[in-house]
Amino acid sequence: MPEKNKEWYTAIHEIVLNAGEQYTISPNTRHWFQAGEEGAIISEFSSPSDDSSDVFTNPNIKR
Repeated sequence: MPEKNKEWYTAIHEIVLNAGEQYTISPNTRHWFQAGEEGAIISEFSSPSDDSSDVFTNPNIKR
C-alpha cells in the first residue's frame, strides 16, 4: 500500500487476482485497485457506468 495515499484507504481486505480472474463486489462497496510489480490491465464494469456516478474519497483524483 503506497504510504502517500494511505489516509484515503477505507479497507485493508485484500483480494489478489491473477490474469484472467474476476471478482464481483456488492453495490455501494468502496474499493480500489493496485497493480503488482509487473503492472496490470484492469477492466471494470459497473451499473451505472458513467463518470458522474463515480465517487472518489481521495481528493487528489481528478476527472
